[in-house]
Parts: sequence; structure tokens; C-alpha cells
Amino acid sequence: MRRRGDLRRALLAVVGVAATVVAGLVAGPVPASAASAGDCRLPASPGIGNEQEGPTDYHRWLAPQGALRAVFLFVDFSDAPGGAKELAKRRDMFATAPGDWLRTASYGRATLVPTFTTAWARMPQPQSAYAGFNASFAAHRAYMQDAVTASDGAVDFAQFDLVYVVSPRSATVIANSPAFIADPGWGLSADGVELRHGVTLGADVDSWGYKVLNHETGHVFGLPDLYTYGAGWPDLHRPVGGWDLMGLISGPAPDHLAWHKWKMGWLDDTQISCATAHGARKVTLTPLGTATGLKAAVVKVSAQRAIVVENRQADSLDVASPCLHPGVLVYAVDASVGGGNNPVTVLDAQPGSPVDGCGLADAELDNATLTTAGQQVTDPASGVRVTLTGANGAKRTVQTTW
Repeated sequence: MRRRGDLRRALLAVVGVAATVVAGLVAGPVPASAASAGDCRLPASPGIGNEQEGPTDYHRWLAPQGALRAVFLFVDFSDAPGGAKELAKRRDMFATAPGDWLRTASYGRATLVPTFTTAWARMPQPQSAYAGFNASFAAHRAYMQDAVTASDGAVDFAQFDLVYVVSPRSATVIANSPAFIADPGWGLSADGVELRHGVTLGADVDSWGYKVLNHETGHVFGLPDLYTYGAGWPDLHRPVGGWDLMGLISGPAPDHLAWHKWKMGWLDDTQISCATAHGARKVTLTPLGTATGLKAAVVKVSAQRAIVVENRQADSLDVASPCLHPGVLVYAVDASVGGGNNPVTVLDAQPGSPVDGCGLADAELDNATLTTAGQQVTDPASGVRVTLTGANGAKRTVQTTW
């Protein structure tokens, strides 16, 4: 049996612990316990027809892993013939640069192995017959099938995973460069195989350059558009500016976001810090452009929304323009919407302060990063606050508080 003094001391101890907990809540944030990286993934949303930020169904899209065998078909038309010099120029554009980009962005986990036809294959109809080639899946498939059939004598399509169809500059009807993704049973037929993934490369390659191929191939991998459908210029690119190729093809920091690299399997779960509960967490991030180390701090704030923090420093694919400010980039990911409906929004550390002399499409967000210790940005929807607390060489230490 306990004596009265023992009971009194025990009661005071309990009260003291409670007072300490309350004092801790008043004095500062409670450290957030770690969650497994998988807990921070966002589920796919049913009913979204195009690409989105949840897990990718690789029964439909192409898995961006290993050696991807690609054939480039050069096709022309009776009313838009291609010349030998133009074919050589087009081939040079795509021979090495897109593959180098993909290999670097994926840390060597995905490579493009290209094969090129050596002459223009004449399409069975004039270019005018393909007007509206991208107005529907059926029209796009018909155009792609004609290109494959016209090239079949020179190509064994059983050897390839991807088909790129390239038209000459004079084929103005083929104005843009959409991706082609077909469900099983709805692909192209040749040499006893079904071809379900590819890109039509049109006249806009002369404006965007080789990176339009990487952008469209991103769709083949299941990545959504990060610009806003139906918006006028420059609001079209306002959600992410130039911080991801899926938002702005000509962007000065075209590397994929860490979230996208994780989604595609280019980053491991061990490279993601995950928090799913209220509290504070401090992590040190290595630059996105390097292969090793912790790459992103993720705070999952709801079933379909997360705040992501990553470290963007200058390298071959990142912060390539003096307009962009290297630093800690913070953005919100929303898996409830598909491409073109703002599935990613960069949280601007300096709103309303576009960088002078930079392109209208990205100037407002060029200085969106946290660059000095103590600087912070808060997500207005969830209240998550991200603070840059220190730097060590290219590494950046941040604290997330929810």
C-alpha cells in the first residue's frame, strides 16, 4: 500500500510532466515524427483523363527506366516535300541532345537509344488531308499509322519502344508536337507488334528546339502539363514559371521537379523526407542536379495535396540563366486535378517582384526560391511554413513547420 506522501509526489510528477508538455507547445513547435516516404505519395484520382500527379499506370504509359529504343521516322508530303539538308538538320537536332538530357535528368536510370531513317518517306495523302491531326485521338492515330506504314519497308518496328514522327518545316498543317499514348489494343500496327507510345514532331521544333521532344516524352512517361490550359500570356506559365520542363519548354531551369523524378522512379524512397503530422522537421537537402543524398522534404497536408521542398543549384540542366536565383524551391502538389489545371504551384518567396530583363513567362518566379538564412515562405492553404536555416557548400538545411 502506498503512503499518502508517495501518492502526493506521484501526482505532482504527473502534473509536472503535463506542465512541461504544455510549456513545450507554447514555447515552440513539437518535432514531427518521421513517416515512411510511401506515406507521402498521393493517390491517383479517378475520372482524370490526362496525366496527373498520383502514381502512373505503366500498363498505359511507358515506364521511364532502362534503355528506351526509339525510331525517328522522317515523313513528307506531295504538297510539302522535305529536302536532304533539312533532314540532316532535323537529325542533328535529335541525335544526341535529347538523349543527353534524359540521361542526366534521370541520373542514368533512363537512356534514349535512337535510330533514324535515312530518307523522307512520302505520306499517302497531302498535308492538307491531315488538318486537325491532333483534334482527336482517332485523327492522331490515323496520322501516326500512315507514317508507320509509309516507313515500314525501311524499319523493323518490332525492335522499338518509341516512335517519333518528324515532318518538314513546310508542312505547316503539322504545327505542333503532341505525344501519342494508346491504351492496349488501340495502338499502331506494324511488323506483328503494337506500338503505343510516341510523339509527332511538327513545325514548333524550330521554335522550341530539341527540348520539345523531352517535354512530350514526359507525357509518354505519365507527367502532366504544368502550364494552365486556356490562360493568356504570360499567365499561361504562371504556376511554375521556368522551374520544370513540363511547365515551360524553353524554361531556364528545365530539369524535372524532385516530385516528378520520384514519381518516375529516378529518386529512391530513401531520398525523400516525409512528414504527415503537425510539427516541425529539419532536414538537409543536396542539390537536385546531383545523384546522391536527400532530395526533397515532403509534408502531406491532405489526402491529395502535399508541400514539397527541394534544393535547386546551378548545373547542366538547372538554373542555367542569370535570371534564376539558385536556392530552395517550395511548391504545392495537387493530385485531385490533371495536367493543365495547375497540379503544381510554386510558392513564391518574393511575390510581386518579377526579375527585370527576364522573360514574361518566368520572370515572376525566377526569384521564388529561399536564398538567405531565415527567409521563409508559407502555404496559405495549409499553413505549412518552410524556413531556410543554413547552408553548407551546395547543401541547404530547411525546417518545415505545420
